[in-house]
Amino acid sequence: MKKTYLYTTLCFALILVACQKETIEPNKGSSQTNVTANIHTPGNSANQPQGETFASLAAYLNSKTVNAETFSINAGSPSTLNTAKGSVLYIPANAFIDQAGNLVTGNVDIKIKEIFSTADIMFSEVYPVAFNNVLNSGGEYFLEARQNNTVLRVDNGAFINLEIPAQALDPNMELFFGGADENAAVNWEPVDSAQNGANNGNVNGFTFNTSNNAYNIILDSLCWGNIDAFMWNVTYFDCSFNLTGLSNLDNSNTTAFAVFKDENTVWPVGTASWGGISGNLITESHLADIDMNIVVISVVDEQLYYGLLDVIPADNQTYDIPMISTTSENLDNIISSLP
Repeated sequence: MKKTYLYTTLCFALILVACQKETIEPNKGSSQTNVTANIHTPGNSANQPQGETFASLAAYLNSKTVNAETFSINAGSPSTLNTAKGSVLYIPANAFIDQAGNLVTGNVDIKIKEIFSTADIMFSEVYPVAFNNVLNSGGEYFLEARQNNTVLRVDNGAFINLEIPAQALDPNMELFFGGADENAAVNWEPVDSAQNGANNGNVNGFTFNTSNNAYNIILDSLCWGNIDAFMWNVTYFDCSFNLTGLSNLDNSNTTAFAVFKDENTVWPVGTASWGGISGNLITESHLADIDMNIVVISVVDEQLYYGLLDVIPADNQTYDIPMISTTSENLDNIISSLP
């Protein structure tokens, strides 16, 4: 008995020492900078459970679709709608007309989709980007009114009031419009330049309510909208990320995002506009020396993987990112905890 105890104790001590000595070494053959990069290495709780599989990356992303809320109102009465994410929509009586300009009566369906969190932005692909520049988003939303599946317009002289919880604060916030099609690519424009796309040409605007930390937006149009501030201090450059631990990673099975710290900003990394993902290498020409987390998501052989790199990128540097098996629940928690 005593020999068995001593042998077990010795093995435990050797394992403990080995664990304490484990470090992540930089790739000495590359020009990567590891001084400002921290690789996330989770424990065993990140292992993929049996039974959770995804047919493809697209299947995983589709499972994370940001859902809209739909309300039914009486067009002839004023309505106050409260969403699950904390927005409040005030609609006056007789606010809607059909495409022919006729006043609408009876029931109207109101749809609102709120893109607030990092995960919302990532999985909706509605990025706070305008004129190829990143924005700090105070909250993105989509509004639509329909009757019998026909899209309605706001009547001339009527205004919808939308109050959204502020997702970011900045004295340079502006109101942006992004088009009236929920499923089309969003092209954000400041309201002064997008005004010609509004229904009535009236002045749209917003105020910040300090009592409840919310933006109060006055609208004459239902479409994509966003409270944003340009991040003019950003200077863009090239850098790349080498994905390790898996093989044959490209843009068919892998996607990546730059999540700026302390800003409500997500930038798509390795997209066709500014880079690519091929041969396990993500190239990007539109990042900057800002404190951020690079989040990489892959689905290989129906298994979900992720990589996470805490980094301040440097110009023309390459960084290694290990890809780790995970669960969708664990990845949700990692994304929601990003600063």
